[in-house]
Amino acid sequence: MIQLSRLSLDPIHLRQAVRGAIAAVAAYALAEALGLPKGYWSVLTAVIVLQATLGATLGATVDRLLGTVLGAVAGVIGAVLSGPSALGTGAVLLLVMLVTVYIAARRPNLRLGAVTAAIVMLSDPSHADPLGAAFQRVAEIGLGTVVGVLAALLILPSRARDHLRDTAAEALGQCAGLLALIAGRLGGSEGDATAINQRIRTLLRKADGQLDEARRERPGAMPEHLDPAPIIRTIRRLWYSEIILNRAAQSPLSPALQAALGATLDQAVTAAKKRMTSLAASLEAKAAPGGGSALDQAVAALQSSVDALRGTGGDGLDGREFGQAFALAFTFAQLRDNLADLAERLREQAGEAPAPLTAD
Repeated sequence: MIQLSRLSLDPIHLRQAVRGAIAAVAAYALAEALGLPKGYWSVLTAVIVLQATLGATLGATVDRLLGTVLGAVAGVIGAVLSGPSALGTGAVLLLVMLVTVYIAARRPNLRLGAVTAAIVMLSDPSHADPLGAAFQRVAEIGLGTVVGVLAALLILPSRARDHLRDTAAEALGQCAGLLALIAGRLGGSEGDATAINQRIRTLLRKADGQLDEARRERPGAMPEHLDPAPIIRTIRRLWYSEIILNRAAQSPLSPALQAALGATLDQAVTAAKKRMTSLAASLEAKAAPGGGSALDQAVAALQSSVDALRGTGGDGLDGREFGQAFALAFTFAQLRDNLADLAERLREQAGEAPAPLTAD
């Protein structure tokens, strides 16, 4: 049974529904006005190509047009070769489907080719006018494509770049959650990072697709300071650093290490989580982030605590404990550097001058 409490109106989905409905009606009206015999292909195409963002719509548009042209050509050739005979039509249809389905298997974006070829060949069994049938299908699908693109451009337009920033912010928030889980494991708590790592992986893959969509929305070379790719690369590096940190947390800190590093480690964890949360908020707000001096100071204090273990502070520690301590210092330095790099990328996109470099 559907729970009514779960039926909420998501603004993104509602916007897509409004655009899709308007595009379908517009395609139907234009097909009727132009006298296209099977205007439902225009309606279906307009709804299919209209995606959540303009970039995705453009990608679907190119794929559908290429598939339609391929299918129309193959259908015309098949109709001419088969003639009025049902047996001949079946034999040629087999050959046409072998070719078009094979192409679709190699190039999934051309999967509409087999459908269009079958329609052109079978819509008129007499094959009296295969060229006319092919032209009608291309015209109907072309009309729907134009309507879909115009709807994406003019009706509550949504850019992939904005969706990408939201996805990046969500991934950064998940990284903050992963850091909290790792810190708990170092303190002796039980925790499995598998689920949260899978969520981060899924978000980053989603961001990669949105990157392609964002590039389609901007013809020509994208200015370097506006390219969102470095943001996603930096978040991915940040996640990789946390994976290394998670390996260092396979066993909790020993009582001796807890006494030596506990206070500065807690400060570094807290500062890093706050920095990730702050940068995620900057991503969502499209604003330049503030400084990261708190994290710099916390990581410097942690490194000082680890360096102190080289002297008398490390008396009684074994090799595993030394290795764990230096791994913590190294990975927190990586986290700091990756977050500083991410902040610089956000400042560039917000139009601010990069912050001056400071010595560690």
